[in-house]
Amino acid sequence: MNKIRKCLPLYTVASELIVFISLMITLCGVYAYAQDKNDKNEGDLFAIAQIHYGGGGDWYEDRTSMIRLQARIEKEFGLRAAPGRRVVRIMDDDLFSYPMLFMTGHGNIVFSPEEVERLKEYFDRGGFLWACDDYGMDESFRREMKKVIPGSEFVELPFDHPIYRKPYRFDRGLPKIHEHAGGPPHGYAMFLGPRMIVFYDFNTDIGDGLEAPSIHNDPEEVREQAFKMAVNIAYFALTQ
Repeated sequence: MNKIRKCLPLYTVASELIVFISLMITLCGVYAYAQDKNDKNEGDLFAIAQIHYGGGGDWYEDRTSMIRLQARIEKEFGLRAAPGRRVVRIMDDDLFSYPMLFMTGHGNIVFSPEEVERLKEYFDRGGFLWACDDYGMDESFRREMKKVIPGSEFVELPFDHPIYRKPYRFDRGLPKIHEHAGGPPHGYAMFLGPRMIVFYDFNTDIGDGLEAPSIHNDPEEVREQAFKMAVNIAYFALTQ
């Protein structure tokens, strides 16, 4: 809360919190969202599941990123975060328990025909995917997503898109966290009708910026930019 107040007027902070928390309550009922029960049966907990995909790519990268993002969202918005990392395969029964998924890696990605159909269903039912290029997954990820949503293309989002506006403002689009391909970062999206179903950050690696300092010891200001952008992505995914 204190960090938000440093960046936004108090009335804006209050309104953003009310909207976000209200949406979370709604999503808990509509999606049975984040159905991870703790050992004391204390109810539903907030979680973003990381996709364990096939094809030989290192799907397991960013081992601490979603844990730390969940904790940040809990701190800022009062949602109780699930302990530990949540990993899901596309064919797992609990895929639809998560309104937001995350995937990353450096290598090859392959979806089976059954996984393609399952992802289509996931998106049809309101799901959202955040994909983060850890340098090397771009070609295979684009190829596989064409199978999931034939005829759809990734489009680069303008800097005035809402994902760069709430709750933190990024007037120049994605912050630059890590240098990979050279040049500026790019934020791409795929839509199903008017609804964004995929956000894809390229040539910046927001996910690495969320990692524990023992893994990626980025300067504090760089890490904070990654967290703010990740909060924006989650906020947009769950409130659009």
